[in-house]
Amino acid sequence: MFAKSAALLAALSLAASPALALPSAQPLSIQPAVARSAAPMQNGSELKGGNWFPPILFLAIVIGGVLMATGVIFDNDHPPRSP
Repeated sequence: MFAKSAALLAALSLAASPALALPSAQPLSIQPAVARSAAPMQNGSELKGGNWFPPILFLAIVIGGVLMATGVIFDNDHPPRSP
């Protein structure tokens, strides 16, 4: 009984949230972005060299996950041998 009422309450709150949020939304304006983009820059670019560790770590995690999913590494489940 509690599960049905909780599910109904969740469905009603999810259905009503966009309608309740609509009046409080502010109109979008791109004026501040346009003003920032026209700002003069002395050196031409503010981008600086980043760290190489996060992309390498990300690739290692992805490659490790693929190798684990295919059973190449950490696959110690040998088939049973009958006597």
